[in-house]
Order: sequence, then structure tokens, then C-alpha cells
Amino acid sequence: MSVMYRYNTVMLSRRSELKASRREVLQQMRQLGPWVEGTLVATARRCGKKNCACHHDGPKHPVLFLTWKEFGKTVSLYIPRAMEAEVRIWAEHYKKLKELIRRASEAQKQIIRLRD
Repeated sequence: MSVMYRYNTVMLSRRSELKASRREVLQQMRQLGPWVEGTLVATARRCGKKNCACHHDGPKHPVLFLTWKEFGKTVSLYIPRAMEAEVRIWAEHYKKLKELIRRASEAQKQIIRLRD
């Protein structure tokens, strides 16, 4: 068996593996639910009611914000209590999406490296 034949066979096999890996990653991306870019930040704030204990040096109310960067500046968005669980899931989906994009991109780079 010639060295060139063996080399081409190995390269084709490796390329097929990489393409299968890429298909798997793309399938996982399709299965992700909604996502939102950003990081969840928990903090405490005063509520704004004058008769609340938080206005008289009492404990503040826990709140959740979604933060992200726009034009180099951090932007925050208040998350209503009723949506906290849902937004946590969306933020987790975004983290998974970023990882899947990284994996797909790495497979693409390796396919390019195996050029004919």
C-alpha cells in the first residue's frame, strides 16, 4: 500500500469524523430553547414604598438583573420576580450556545487544516 493512499485514507476518515462532530453540534444548537445574552446579577435594593422597612434602615429586597456590554459599557435590565426562573434558563441556554459555537468553530478550523 502506498504512503499517499494511506495518507489520503486517514485524511478522509478524519474529515468524516470532524463533519460528523460538526453535525452533532449543530443538532444540539437546534435543540436549545430561547436564550438571552448576559450575566445574571443578584443584589438588594430599596423598593420605593415610604412605609416599607427598607426605607428605615431595614433589610433591602433581593432583586435580579441581567447585565451585558453595549459599546463597551455595562447595561443592566431588571428581571421581574415572576420571570426570574425563566430568564435563568435563557441565560444558561446562552452559555451552552456559546460553548457549542466554540466547538463547531474548532471543528471547522480542523477541517480547513485538512485541506486537500
